[in-house]
Amino acid sequence: MNSFNQRQIQSLIKGQGIQLSGNPIQTEKVYIQKTLRDGGKIRFKIRYSAILQGFCLLEVFLMRVETGTQVASMTIPNGGSTGNVQEQEQEFSIWEPGEYYFFFKMSSNNGTFFIEEYHLYWLAS
Repeated sequence: MNSFNQRQIQSLIKGQGIQLSGNPIQTEKVYIQKTLRDGGKIRFKIRYSAILQGFCLLEVFLMRVETGTQVASMTIPNGGSTGNVQEQEQEFSIWEPGEYYFFFKMSSNNGTFFIEEYHLYWLAS
């Protein structure tokens, strides 16, 4: 394998095993050093399943502790139960180092989301 195919990855925040049933959940605060100012990309990946009685959004917010502001978010629509584990991934923009946490929320209280795993990571260009 040549160096072109090898990409450096640094884990920023990783978690697993969250059951979300109506009440929002806030993760522990984590200090993030690597930002877009270091080059590369920052990506967020989530693996989940759901047992729902109708349409519901899974909303994920990355919050900056220092300012109490939302830095990035992901909204995942679901029209019903998903017995199989689903996976979504997208880029997040983090420009400043500091303490951050995730806030997971459902748009309506009509079932349960099982967050198998979530991972925020920095990927070298």
